[in-house]
Amino acid sequence: MTLLTLHAVRLLGFGDTEAVAARFAQDRLAVESQLIDAGVNGLVTYSTFAGSSGWSLSGFGRTENERLLAQELDNAGARGAVLAVLDDFADFNTGVVEACSAIQLQTPDREGAMDVLIGALAAWRPLEAQLAGMLPRFEGYSERLLNALKRAPGDAAWLTATDRDSFHRVWFELHEDLIATLGIQRT
Repeated sequence: MTLLTLHAVRLLGFGDTEAVAARFAQDRLAVESQLIDAGVNGLVTYSTFAGSSGWSLSGFGRTENERLLAQELDNAGARGAVLAVLDDFADFNTGVVEACSAIQLQTPDREGAMDVLIGALAAWRPLEAQLAGMLPRFEGYSERLLNALKRAPGDAAWLTATDRDSFHRVWFELHEDLIATLGIQRT
């Protein structure tokens, strides 16, 4: 089982084979084979819920993902850099969460929410470049966030919807990626 396939399942939470393969631009047939093997080995489960079918991590799969992430982090000698990035990320994460909540709840604060999201993307870009130099799998978050912002004027769902690569969904995934890389549990 490759780190990227298992980690894609973790980041997606629940995803079909296409989505798992697409997350890190892997070959679909190779990923399908890895997922089947992982299912046989108890790392992932395949289920159907509300008309959607997909893969999710088992408890054993989560443990294995954490082991592989720790190994990757140690091999790259990147623990200190990822900790520093997470610390910087935390500085603007609260603003993003508040902005997304304002958008979802349609509060008066939603007017300035787009500026907060644009600022967070600008702050994230150099951090992504730094991380991607050590851990290439972090590359691409900025482009996904920018894509959501570009689409939002025509459809505000691109800011907070869960059925697409919205700004909030990508941001949540990024946060999960950072804490998972460091072996930190979400509280």
